[in-house]
Amino acid sequence: MKGWAPELTKRWPDITMEQAEKFLTRMYRTDPDFVFTVTRDFVRSCQTPVLILPDDIPAHPYAVAMESAMLAPNAEVSLFPWKEPKERVPLAVRQIRSFLRAHRPAAS
Repeated sequence: MKGWAPELTKRWPDITMEQAEKFLTRMYRTDPDFVFTVTRDFVRSCQTPVLILPDDIPAHPYAVAMESAMLAPNAEVSLFPWKEPKERVPLAVRQIRSFLRAHRPAAS
């Protein structure tokens, strides 16, 4: 909150510190056992393709990433850990690019 919210409100004057606090509350404190802003039922019904790059830190627990992958009908999961060793990052980037190419919206 102290690191990013003041800069955010300076760049976007229509966003207040109170709004930033409400956002953080909703994001991390309201339902801390699952992903922020959506329910398990939403994830279960989401038809949008999702690429999950699991992590295992307090803000992004591995168990939630794997549960999301199991719930979302069109989920793909990258290798884990993908950040370390550093040699794995290019593989993760290749998978991200492939996922984005495969799910690019059709030109209208």
